[in-house]
Amino acid sequence: MVNCHHTHQINNLKPPNPIMAMTLKFWVPVALVMLTLPILVGCKLTRAGYESAGYKVVKKSGPFEIRDYPALTLVSTPMSPAEAAKDDGFRKLFNYISGANVAQTKIAMTTPVFTDPEGTNGQMSFVVPTAVAAAGAPDATRDDITVKTRPAGRFAVYRFSGSWKAKRASSARQKLADWIVEENLQTIGEQQIANYDPPFTPPFLRRNEVMVSIQK
Repeated sequence: MVNCHHTHQINNLKPPNPIMAMTLKFWVPVALVMLTLPILVGCKLTRAGYESAGYKVVKKSGPFEIRDYPALTLVSTPMSPAEAAKDDGFRKLFNYISGANVAQTKIAMTTPVFTDPEGTNGQMSFVVPTAVAAAGAPDATRDDITVKTRPAGRFAVYRFSGSWKAKRASSARQKLADWIVEENLQTIGEQQIANYDPPFTPPFLRRNEVMVSIQK
């Protein structure tokens, strides 16, 4: 038997308010982001909490900057396109800072990770923390990892967020190249990539850069 009282209640139900539905659709994702951010920072899913290579901004124009970097101690390994696809370069360098060095010392992770991906002469580099560099970074236990100093210099930089995909990377490189022409800057060498966040960081929180050495 159908309950007439319940049937009356069902018939009197009003459709959801479209304005309220749109409001919920907007604010629920925002609330989730606000709740997630502290967790991300606390768990180091982003660059927060890591020592980062210092620099001085000489000029800024939107996402473009000219920066002066001090000398940096880098630990580097060659990286062919095939190795880049398998993250072999990152694995080798991570093992080095995890204790696979002659001193068997663990070294803190820093940002950014520099990559020279072009052709067969590409390489990946970690920045050695300032205190470790001052004391003398230990040599690696394998021949394809080197510790070296990148001289102080001036760089043109384009900064952007999002995931690092081939199309986006190509667009970023071209934007930097166009800006360099507009500013009448003289480049030295090829462009580099600088990634500041782990790959599992949400794309909208990531900091990516393309950069190239320029003459002062």
